[in-house]
Amino acid sequence: MFSIKARAIALSLMVSLGTADTAGLGLGEVDLIFPRNETFAPMTITPIVFGIQNPAVIDGLYPTLSYGLWSADTPPSNQTHMTYLAEEHLPNKTGPVSFLIDSIANTLNTENEWRFVWRLRWTNCSTPDNGTTSENGRGLVETDDFSWRPYEVAHSVLFTTKKGATQLNLTALTADDKCDDAQALAFHATKTLKAPPSNLWGEKCAVLKSPSPTPTPCKASIAPAAASSMSSSLTARYCMDPTPVISCPAKKGGASINEATSHLRWWVAGVLLVGKLFV
Repeated sequence: MFSIKARAIALSLMVSLGTADTAGLGLGEVDLIFPRNETFAPMTITPIVFGIQNPAVIDGLYPTLSYGLWSADTPPSNQTHMTYLAEEHLPNKTGPVSFLIDSIANTLNTENEWRFVWRLRWTNCSTPDNGTTSENGRGLVETDDFSWRPYEVAHSVLFTTKKGATQLNLTALTADDKCDDAQALAFHATKTLKAPPSNLWGEKCAVLKSPSPTPTPCKASIAPAAASSMSSSLTARYCMDPTPVISCPAKKGGASINEATSHLRWWVAGVLLVGKLFV
C-alpha cells in the first residue's frame, strides 16, 4: 500500500473582502483551489487549499470536508488515507471568503502521477410545510415537525509532478484564465430552521433551494500579498518537528540556518490576509 507521511498544518485563513451575511442565507460555495489537473514541479511541502465562499451558509449545512491523496496506480482497496479539514462546523464562519489550507510534507517531492480525492457531506433541513428540496438525497431523518437529509458528493483530480515543470503559484491558479478550472459545489440557503435538541445539536440548519446554483469559483481568488507572514508561519510549524523537512532558522541566539523560506517558494503566490492567522 502506498504510504503517505503527512503533517497537517490545518490553517484557516480569513479573507476580508466585504460585509458578511450574518444570517447565513444566500449563496455559498466550496472550491478546490489546489490540487489541479495539471503538471507541477515536485515540492517538499504540498498545500491542500479549499476556498469557502460565504462560510456562514456552508457552516449551516453541517459540512464534513475530507480528502485523500495517493499515487495514481494505488488500487482502490488501498486508498485508505483520509484527512478531515472540517467536521460539522468550519473554523471560521464570518467574512465572504475563507480558505481552509492543509499541507503534506515530503511526499510530492518526486516525479509521479497522483490522484487527489475530496468529499463533501452536508445536510438539508425542512419542515412538513416546505419539504426537503435538494436533490440526490440519501436517508431521511424526521420527527413530526422537522426533518433533515444527508448528502454526499466526491470528486477527484489527477495531476503530475515532473522536474522542470511549472512551480506552483496559487495566484496564477485563481487568475481569470485559470479560475474556472477549479472543481466546486455551490448551494443556495433560503432560510434556516431551529433543529430539535435531538437533531443536529439543536442549532440552526439551512433549507436549500433546488436545483443547486452554478458555481462561481473565480470569486475565490488569491492575491499576492502576505506571502512572507504565511511562509514564516508554515516554516515555524514544520520547524517544530524533531527532524524538519525544510531549512529552519537557528534557535534564538544562534546564527541563521539558510533562508527560512527557501523551501516554501510556492507561497510566493501569497494570500490576502486580514485578521488572525490560525496555525
